[in-house]
Amino acid sequence: MTSRPIAIYYEEPDWFRPLFAELDARGINYVKLNAACLSFDPAAARPDFSLFFNRMSASAYLRGNGEAIFFTHSYLAYLETAGVRVLNGSPMVLNENDLRARPRSEAAILRRRCLLARCVQ
Repeated sequence: MTSRPIAIYYEEPDWFRPLFAELDARGINYVKLNAACLSFDPAAARPDFSLFFNRMSASAYLRGNGEAIFFTHSYLAYLETAGVRVLNGSPMVLNENDLRARPRSEAAILRRRCLLARCVQ
């Protein structure tokens, strides 16, 4: 039996090579979702992710991927409504401008949900 994958949603591939290499080395089931190349059908079946890890960059527009920022808002709302567990979901995206609070908030979410321990074991 295979476990449901973790979805890693990202915008800048170079930043995620170390993460993907570590997940591969640990044999963790995951899928890469590049925000610049993604589309979705809201009428389709719920995505079968164990966790959706949103790492969309607010600076995507500097690399020509500004439209992905707007897409991300809709996609996160769709996933949350469908019942997918989302880390860095729509409340975090809405607070993206408060960069000082974000790392503390992410760490608190990880501790509260104990997701880090489950995901990298």
